[in-house]
Amino acid sequence: MGMDQFWITLLSIATGAGGYLITTFWMRSIFLYRNIKYKVASDLVFFANTLDLKKLDGSYSDKTPARNEVYRRYASDIAALYNNKLPFWYKLWLKLRKADPKLASSELIGLSNESNREEAKLRIKNIKEYLKIPLDRP
Repeated sequence: MGMDQFWITLLSIATGAGGYLITTFWMRSIFLYRNIKYKVASDLVFFANTLDLKKLDGSYSDKTPARNEVYRRYASDIAALYNNKLPFWYKLWLKLRKADPKLASSELIGLSNESNREEAKLRIKNIKEYLKIPLDRP
């Protein structure tokens, strides 16, 4: 009976260690990517009224610097996660869904620098397409 207990214990430890490794190295990065993706979706709606950098009187909108900083942060976070943290099989799954976080990251940088409303709308459309965000707005 002692040998059976040994194998049960060894199998339990191996299963626990495997679960820990999967959670630490795969699931955490996937959840972080999805969290950032949903924050991008939320902020695209929140900052929709600041697509024009300038107000009618020629001054800059108060939200413009915040918008620019947020989009740049998301762009760098998405690029870093995609290049360094996401598991290979998840990148393949994204490619299969025709999602492209790298292009979304570059569009977010472009959006942070955009001053033309129509160009900003085009970038937002591209971001939603590249991240597969199902938004009807803005």
